[in-house]
Amino acid sequence: MPPNKVRFSPTVSRSHTPPRSPSPTSSNPSILYNTDDDPDSDDDDSLHRSLLPTTARLPVRRRRRLGKQNVCMRFGMTVLLAAALLGLGVLFGVIFWENEEGIVDDGILVDAPRGAVSSDVLACSRIGVGLLKKGGNAVDAAIGTAVCIGVVNSFASGIGGGGFMVVREGNGRSQAYNFRETAPGSASRDMYSADPLGARVGGLAVAIPGEVHGYATAHARSGRIPWQDIWQPSIDLARRGFHIPPTLAAIIAKEAPFFQQHREEWGFLFNQDTGELLQVGELMKRESYARTLEVIAGKGEYSRGGVYSGVKQFYNGSIAEQIVEAANKHGGILTTEDFSRYFTVVEDTLKTSFCGRQVITCPPPCSGAVLIEGLNIAERLDMGDPDKSISYHYLVETMKWISAGRTELGDPADPVVASNSERIHQLQSKSYAEAVRANISADTTYSWEHYNPAYEPVDPKGTSHLSVLDNDGNAVALTTTVNLYWGAKVHDPQTGIVLNSEMDDFSIPGRSNAYRLEPSVYNYIIPRKRPLSSTTPTIIIEEDGAPGLVIGGSGGSRIVTGVFQAIVKNYLWGYGLLDTIKSPRLHHQLIPEVVTAESGTEKWILEGLEERGHVVEQRGIGEASGGSVIQVVKGMASGRVEAVADWWRKGGCGRRRGHFFYSVPFSTAVDRTGLIAFFREPPGIELNAYQCDKPAGVG
Repeated sequence: MPPNKVRFSPTVSRSHTPPRSPSPTSSNPSILYNTDDDPDSDDDDSLHRSLLPTTARLPVRRRRRLGKQNVCMRFGMTVLLAAALLGLGVLFGVIFWENEEGIVDDGILVDAPRGAVSSDVLACSRIGVGLLKKGGNAVDAAIGTAVCIGVVNSFASGIGGGGFMVVREGNGRSQAYNFRETAPGSASRDMYSADPLGARVGGLAVAIPGEVHGYATAHARSGRIPWQDIWQPSIDLARRGFHIPPTLAAIIAKEAPFFQQHREEWGFLFNQDTGELLQVGELMKRESYARTLEVIAGKGEYSRGGVYSGVKQFYNGSIAEQIVEAANKHGGILTTEDFSRYFTVVEDTLKTSFCGRQVITCPPPCSGAVLIEGLNIAERLDMGDPDKSISYHYLVETMKWISAGRTELGDPADPVVASNSERIHQLQSKSYAEAVRANISADTTYSWEHYNPAYEPVDPKGTSHLSVLDNDGNAVALTTTVNLYWGAKVHDPQTGIVLNSEMDDFSIPGRSNAYRLEPSVYNYIIPRKRPLSSTTPTIIIEEDGAPGLVIGGSGGSRIVTGVFQAIVKNYLWGYGLLDTIKSPRLHHQLIPEVVTAESGTEKWILEGLEERGHVVEQRGIGEASGGSVIQVVKGMASGRVEAVADWWRKGGCGRRRGHFFYSVPFSTAVDRTGLIAFFREPPGIELNAYQCDKPAGVG
């Protein structure tokens, strides 16, 4: 099925109220996995388009493999084990407590009866929960949470960027939304040959933002509550201000010389009383951004043109004109026509089966295709026992094949990429995984040539992911980005928008990327093309048709390997959700030929890799994974929902007035009667004047 190009018509009704999705039931065949629809069946027609000290880390306690022959953990047996442990008051190696509404919370992992939101920012997860309380669904909550993240973590996300969203509705329908940024109409393949830095900093690095368009498209198709209601909490937050979390403060400080040199443009980062850059715990307000969000929400004078009249201002009106002016002031080549021609691609998700479950993820230029490749390979390897060193060797070998596969991905709208579509389909097939299996040795690794990469694409940095699962079985995995931290380092004071540097995600002929890797011919620039992305928003459907893992991450090329490891650990190795995320990670991206291992990786694992010829570098938690951060929620067979936010890698506490502070991504859960957030201080940590983000239940 070809993708849909979605634009907005002035005739969209303001009173649009999409139907409520039915709750999933085992009697509804539409939500059961049908192997006849599996694009991995080789049917060509089926392809669719730390800050934390080491002492803060918790020990990992694995659940042992059940059964000698089946490499995949059986879901029902896992739940029985979890239930037995919960009865003892101990689950996944940590002590739990349960409140009167049925929420179980240990301050890190949340277990709740009805649903959950997991994101980078406490305040934003609370906004997502508030939207669920108002009667919204997972799509509404995901959009509201993401808009908020753009307010707080403007270095990584915001309406000046774009992203990908995978939606799986309770009725079994799934869709992928591609609102990736596009190259300007006057962009060309060799536009950065004379000045490669121009792809990273300044107006020439800016691509056409897609985030607003993507959210409006998803809301028009699947949202439940009014468009304005989704945006209002973030408008209020931007206007009243929020206290600077340590992660944001550290990233501001890292770029202090630049911001001080461009103080007039970046005034919102400065304390208006002292004239200094904002510090941890100080109040940041974003008044101009709040006004822009009001326009997009269709408030005030923009309420008369229909539900999405403000979206039209972004792509066909005053906001588009202002962004063009701001970017071109810094050397950009944007035009208002570039904005008016933007569209969101809505298409079928990619699918495969893994351990008896259905995996749904996003098509290219997202990297979901190579996640499928990796899972297909893993299923064919004897790597089901996490207590054997060969399992980690196979894990790394699969990562190398994943990385090689990524070199052949790109935007299918590019004729060069389209001509390679048969190969992309092959990468996702079970038969290809069998062929790869024959080329993986149990005893040794090989040099990069063995894995037959075409080229190597560039990798993004400033990214944010969130996962949502609601009580009606609707699930959303959403990843957004402005690429590098602070995007192109272009901020428009009038609109408050931080503009992306997405042009750096294209491959530039003759220039290696930040990892000293060769560029990909499939990712060269052409006008209005969307650059390759490492993002991998993914949803796994359990054997009974109900949503299971809702997962994704940030961190460039580490996203795919991080998500891949999490799925292997949870479904193949039987880790609980908490240990799945916090356990030390490995990473290999083929070139350079080094395995990076996080501190805490056991010695026998490292030795087993070295004995097979791997070069291993051990680095700090988060450093080895490149800051790859995984946000995840999971629907359990019991009907409850668990949520974990990966604060081990993105978070940390700064020190202020002699006290430690956490900057911890926040998961929040929905119980059957209400949504009242509660917070508990982590043991051994003193909080003073600043509440750090951390997981919490809602009751």
